[in-house]
Amino acid sequence: MDEYGVKRGKPLSDRNTKIAIFIMPTIFFYLMFMTLTLLPWYTGILLAAAEFFGMHHIVTRVLLNKSTYTDSVSQTPYFAGIISGSMIWVLYCWITRLVQQTQYHSFAHLMFALAVGLCAYNFFRAVTLDPGTCPKPTSDEELKSVIEDLASEGRLNGQTFCIQCMARKPLRSKHCRVCDKCVARSDHHCPWVWNCVGSNNHRQFLLFVSTLVVGIVLFDYLTWACKLLSAQIMDSILMHFPVDFSALPAPTDPSETSPSCPLPSDLCAMTAHDSFLVSVAVWATLQLTWTSILLASQLWQVARQMTTLEVSNLGRYGFMGGRGGASLSGQMGHRHQRTQDNVLPGVDTEDTALVNDAGSTSSGVVHRHSGVCAGCGSGFLMNLLGFDRFTKGKAVDGLARAGKASNPFDQGIVRNCKDFWTAGRELGVEYDKLYDVPVEGFLEAKRRRGREEEEDGVRKPSRKGLFMGFGLGRASSSRGGYEPVSQV
Repeated sequence: MDEYGVKRGKPLSDRNTKIAIFIMPTIFFYLMFMTLTLLPWYTGILLAAAEFFGMHHIVTRVLLNKSTYTDSVSQTPYFAGIISGSMIWVLYCWITRLVQQTQYHSFAHLMFALAVGLCAYNFFRAVTLDPGTCPKPTSDEELKSVIEDLASEGRLNGQTFCIQCMARKPLRSKHCRVCDKCVARSDHHCPWVWNCVGSNNHRQFLLFVSTLVVGIVLFDYLTWACKLLSAQIMDSILMHFPVDFSALPAPTDPSETSPSCPLPSDLCAMTAHDSFLVSVAVWATLQLTWTSILLASQLWQVARQMTTLEVSNLGRYGFMGGRGGASLSGQMGHRHQRTQDNVLPGVDTEDTALVNDAGSTSSGVVHRHSGVCAGCGSGFLMNLLGFDRFTKGKAVDGLARAGKASNPFDQGIVRNCKDFWTAGRELGVEYDKLYDVPVEGFLEAKRRRGREEEEDGVRKPSRKGLFMGFGLGRASSSRGGYEPVSQV
């Protein structure tokens, strides 16, 4: 795949379409903010909403040529473009307005600049980094050996072997149908970064969300600081500090405030003074709602040494390992047209079969509703916000069970955070090659390998995979909480 996420050999028009989809939110956001600036609020909001819908219509119905407004849109850089466009206009307002009007908030400006820089960098890294693709057999002989070893142990099922990749699946991994690959230590597929979140880019994703929340809070603070400036405060400052505040705008005349403004008088005056800045601040604050919840859930999962997928699996199946087919044929259902018809609009296709109870089948008929906004329901919104894995079917029970679940990777909050930050070095594992849990535990196994290396007189690199060989599987009892349903 090239830098745009397009498989090599595809027509150039596919790449140009993705570039256009990525850039379009930045252009439409400018139109929306200018609409709110030039028109009264009661007409500007309606027209801005229409412009947002027009952008979504062009992306889904024109550029992607889809029949619904949600079909395959998460497989494009559309939502990543929304994030980048939002950051561009926030940065524009900060440079052209806030820096000039709130000079005395130097520390807040410094922190905001650091937050924006780190946010943009980690956003770019989360998008472009490989999330941690699991290795595949390099030859037919190796593939045959993998299948024979798993079959001889009675462990050849959908949890240990991926029929799409034709490769053994490491623990904590998952095959993503959007990216079409098995991702090591898979957390979830995030449309906002147009990538899976796995062992190799989870740290960048968490830093992106953290700095995004901090940046929005600081931007709102600086925006509100503009309102607090008054002629009396400026005169008082000028008496003690000879600073030129001539660039600061005069307070808004109350007579210029719209009498129909439904906001408090202070906010109405601020809106009348600089509607563009207020519009950008309101849009940024809306993003603060779901990002704060996402950040809190991610930090809690890191402290518990769990992923979003594992928490949801606790609710669906009662343990962290996920659902494994009893045989290879159990994985093949999604390839048939009959199962494809059961894909729910707005729900991640890789989890469509999991919406129902764990014991239900996918042979039932799914009723769909036609209309202009078909598929624009709560399922699609919950999927975008990353909350669908905690709300679909019995997945919500995972949050209640997470505190008591058997987790062989949990080594305490401090070690869990270290393992997350070092991508497995704290436990001495490589998650893309981790196939079994050692009976003595990860830390003891790490110490044992260190002693063996010292006895051999050869100091090997500290980051070494655990049981990298495909034929070194242990008994199923060593897998702790990672057993497929068929073997429990």
